Amino acid sequence: MSCGRPHATPCTEIVALLSAYVDGEVGAQEYHLISVHITECPPCEQQEQAQRTVKALIVRAATATGAPGAPVSLHARIRAQLTLDGLAGSDSDPAQ
Repeated sequence: MSCGRPHATPCTEIVALLSAYVDGEVGAQEYHLISVHITECPPCEQQEQAQRTVKALIVRAATATGAPGAPVSLHARIRAQLTLDGLAGSDSDPAQ
């Protein structure tokens, strides 16, 4: 996929990072490179919009079905292990 124009960052690299970009999991430098690229490259911008649409649909489906969160017992086991590892915070709410 390419618009045929040369870019500082190849389309293949941008597409590989789009999921992380949409999820806010890229660093500042990667974020800037991707942002610039998708403003210059319509096919990559369409891929980015498709990623955002899929993410929104997944969130909507999960909330529409009333999908439960993790069981309280799982929260308790994780909190206990974090405490043993010395990583637990002071928040005692098992839902967080």
